[in-house]
Amino acid sequence: MFVVDDDDLVRAAIQGMLKSVGLRSETFGTAQEFLRSKRPDGPSCLVLDVRLPGVNGLDFQRELLTQVSGFPSSLSPVTGYSDDVKAMKSGAVSS
Repeated sequence: MFVVDDDDLVRAAIQGMLKSVGLRSETFGTAQEFLRSKRPDGPSCLVLDVRLPGVNGLDFQRELLTQVSGFPSSLSPVTGYSDDVKAMKSGAVSS
């Protein structure tokens, strides 16, 4: 499982929550750090902040789904902003 969030405290909190239910995770502060990492060939899950520095999480999600060949993952965008939630509910995220 992978977590991409630019907030250190949020990354640590999500990683701690995952660990508490027995899941191992790797964390990254930016989308670019995640892309530079070695990822397993099998299925995985990416918890992705919607508001990232540089590329935003929604655009990064679309890029992964369309341009990264064979990305066998479930993507879970997260946000702390109500306007992002409204955008996602209205169809901004397609997975």
